[in-house]
Amino acid sequence: MSQLIAVWGPTGAPGRTTVAINLAAELAEQGSRVLLIDADTYGGAIAPLLGLTDDASGLAALCRLAESGSLAEEDIDRVSQLVPTAHGELQVISGIVKTDRWPELSAERMKKVCALATQCCDVVVVDVGFNLETDEEITSDLFAPRRNAATHAVLKDADCIIEVASADALGIARFIRAHDVLVDAFPESLRLIVVNKVRSGFDSRGTTQATTALGRYAGLHDLHELSYDDKAIGASSVLCQPLNQAAKNSKLRKQFLTLAQQVVPGEVSTAVKSNRFARSRKQESVSEQSEQHRDSA
Repeated sequence: MSQLIAVWGPTGAPGRTTVAINLAAELAEQGSRVLLIDADTYGGAIAPLLGLTDDASGLAALCRLAESGSLAEEDIDRVSQLVPTAHGELQVISGIVKTDRWPELSAERMKKVCALATQCCDVVVVDVGFNLETDEEITSDLFAPRRNAATHAVLKDADCIIEVASADALGIARFIRAHDVLVDAFPESLRLIVVNKVRSGFDSRGTTQATTALGRYAGLHDLHELSYDDKAIGASSVLCQPLNQAAKNSKLRKQFLTLAQQVVPGEVSTAVKSNRFARSRKQESVSEQSEQHRDSA
């Protein structure tokens, strides 16, 4: 069964795009067909971070086809760009380059694109914008396009929302306020909270300061932490590659692997493990046959 995963976080660059890219890359590494979509109407960053130089927006093209009623599965393959991982590949739909093109990403169009994407892919990861305002009270035209409509459309239909918080004082304060807005807007959504850029520093109970603050002031305790690793992120940025290629042995990469297993457990991971065991049994069989051949000789 396919999954639609939205990656969201408050204003202030908590690391939404970094989380979206590396989560999608780890899921692709597990053997899933993964589609990564940049739906941030305030400035998409996935394509530049992955070294994709095509200025045309793949998502805008799909939205135009959705509006005309001619959107098909082959269109997703046509406009997506492939990013190799260590043992697989990731399909990427680039976002809008010029932010004034946000009216092209309407709610209805995004719903159609996501619906088709989940039909043809195992996992769809969408990097959405930070703003959750609905804008109804600041416009006199009720039928005018809404800049945050794409974000709301994805969050409403998402099977899981990954909330990203930056592990500093300002980032935690912003996250707590924005988290309350998210819960009010989507009270029944399944959410997983990621605390990004966690530096060393523990309290008497062995928990980090950011985790302690979220537990004390927001009652949030089930958190996933990502370490601050400037070296690994720097390598990923320079090489324009996900961490599982640029810094595969780093602690941060291993934390993304754990996050991916939490987000999509079960069938995919089991399939990968069974395949590994199958290879092991095959290798043992070949070894036994070789030994028998040597003995008979």
